[in-house]
Amino acid sequence: MNFDLTDTNLFFTLLGAIVAILGSGLAIYGISTWLKRGNKFSTRLDQFVAAEVQPPSKPITGQIIPREISGSLFSRTIVSWINKFIHFLERLTPKKMAVDLEHKLAIAGNPANIHAGTFFAIRFLVLLAGIILAFLINRDFKNISTVSVGFGILAIVACLFLPVAWLKGRVRSKQDEIRRELPNALDMLSVCADAGLGFDQSLQKISIYWDTEMGHELKRVTQELEMGVSRGVALKNMSNRLDVDDLSRFIAIIIQAEMIGMSYADVLHTQALQMRVLRQYWAREVANKLPAKMILPLALFIFPALIAVILGPTLPTIFNIF
Repeated sequence: MNFDLTDTNLFFTLLGAIVAILGSGLAIYGISTWLKRGNKFSTRLDQFVAAEVQPPSKPITGQIIPREISGSLFSRTIVSWINKFIHFLERLTPKKMAVDLEHKLAIAGNPANIHAGTFFAIRFLVLLAGIILAFLINRDFKNISTVSVGFGILAIVACLFLPVAWLKGRVRSKQDEIRRELPNALDMLSVCADAGLGFDQSLQKISIYWDTEMGHELKRVTQELEMGVSRGVALKNMSNRLDVDDLSRFIAIIIQAEMIGMSYADVLHTQALQMRVLRQYWAREVANKLPAKMILPLALFIFPALIAVILGPTLPTIFNIF
């Protein structure tokens, strides 16, 4: 059998190529396996030794919150400026005047929740408005007359005393209402005392059913009693708060009766009878003042009309004579 050298060389060449291919494949596989094992080792080492890396979070963007605007443009501008100016004027209120104004406003019931500084500021603003009105009346300096000057002075004086007159009117109205309701309150207290109720329970019963100024004041007294204030102090607070002579005398008698241990029922009966008599005298006093108060409207409105009616027909004859 004859062997061909060409076939033998070709066979060895193919075998060498196959061995080279298998060797390179094994080498690539070994290198890749070694790299994977190294990655696993490093990853496990990082988990136990290295700090945990937080995943990158999304950047927090600031939320745009729209500004809430409430109220009209007038309230946010003009009214706000006026309030700031009033707060500035409150600091300039004299201390003695502030104490007196606080007392009068407390008697009036603090209308619109006004305090002494606010009232002083409002009074200043009203006076400023009167000065502006007087300037507008007399703005033509070339043709100023006595009448226009008089109207200007009258406007300033009216604006100066108008807030004070309003406050005095509120104080007088509150005190008159308390003075009128006091005899009825004492009658109710005496009835409750006859029914066996104590003085505090009687005050509470009246304050529940009376929706009047006197009822509100008695309710405030009962609230102070519930807060732990003594009866005498609570009654004195009401006396100082209202500044009514008849009420102050009644409270002084009640406090004295409590000190000496007198019966509330007897004191209330006596005081109720006396208050009814004082109310009659007070009504007579008011009635006797009415003729004097009627003089001014009579002189301003009725007498000129009477004079016109009486002298009107005779005026042509008088003019013909002269």
